[in-house]
Amino acid sequence: METNGTLFAPWSVILPISWSRVFWNFLVSKGAPVIGMKKRWIAGEIGLPYFPSDFPDCHSYLSLNEIEAIASRENAERRPPAVRPFRIPIPSPWNAVHAAFDKLTMRVNKAAQVSSGENIVGTSSCESDVTSFRSHNSFDGIVARTSSVLTDFLNDIGGEHLLLFPQLQNKHSSLVKVMKDKSMMEKGQNGTTQISYSYKLYFVRVHLHAYKEGVFEEGAVICAPSLADISMWTFSIDSIEGALEMPNSAVGSYFKEQPSGKWEHQESDDPASIEYHRWPVGFVTMGFVRGSKKLTAVAYCEAVLLACMREEQWKEMAVKRRRKEIYVLVRNLRSSAYRLALATIVLEQQEEDVRFL
Repeated sequence: METNGTLFAPWSVILPISWSRVFWNFLVSKGAPVIGMKKRWIAGEIGLPYFPSDFPDCHSYLSLNEIEAIASRENAERRPPAVRPFRIPIPSPWNAVHAAFDKLTMRVNKAAQVSSGENIVGTSSCESDVTSFRSHNSFDGIVARTSSVLTDFLNDIGGEHLLLFPQLQNKHSSLVKVMKDKSMMEKGQNGTTQISYSYKLYFVRVHLHAYKEGVFEEGAVICAPSLADISMWTFSIDSIEGALEMPNSAVGSYFKEQPSGKWEHQESDDPASIEYHRWPVGFVTMGFVRGSKKLTAVAYCEAVLLACMREEQWKEMAVKRRRKEIYVLVRNLRSSAYRLALATIVLEQQEEDVRFL
């Protein structure tokens, strides 16, 4: 605040609720600017999930998104066809993550097989069983919100060796110690080849921060990067605007609406598009709040795929370059450009806070 060239520190006014409207009207009438924040933005500022946007496993999430989808379609139809934007899936097509599961776990397992020189036979039964759970555009998965739920899930599938560390997520020093353990990737117990995954996919909440630049919108797709993608960003000291960008012709067809109304992920046959295709592992449920001091997006990603990505990244990186966060790619649905981001798994520690879910 500045008056007659003198700078004053900002100050707060605390009023009884019966007087707040009187002061509000007076201040606004004298030219005071009005600044407001949506409740969900406030939740994002303090790192808490907001209902129902950050609860894709609840019916209220689907109901809210159906209302938003109708509003978006009606708004688009009021525009001339020449300037009408192409449609994007609302709500996010969570079923697309199923298609990525086999591809990405196969990539990690193949790398493990090559490095060990062994002919590993996988026992993961995800594809045949999970397919039966798919339905329209609803969320057909389970969200592991607490460390105990994630631990039980890993025990059920024989995945205790996966690099998710549910008991260490909120203990920075412990996770960093494990991350810097040179023998971590030499035990030969990692990978997804020995798990029995015959359930619905499990998702975990993550906080996303742009690695160098980028603004993440609600509904943006989170993809698995290749090691070359990560190196391109992390070894560059300059801005790399447009460094990883799919052809514009492929943006509108990455997800395609079927006659039934269901949206499905489409893998292009075009060689030019295949080079820039990245498999989806999750979606952003709350984008960046513009003007916020903490640019953090909230998203949900499949837990086993995150473990696969962390294993792949830690194996190929020098110990000093490993990070407790997981590198991911984020692309807004109407954009052709990918952005590198850091994903931090967030687990609630107080069981009583989520017991009602």
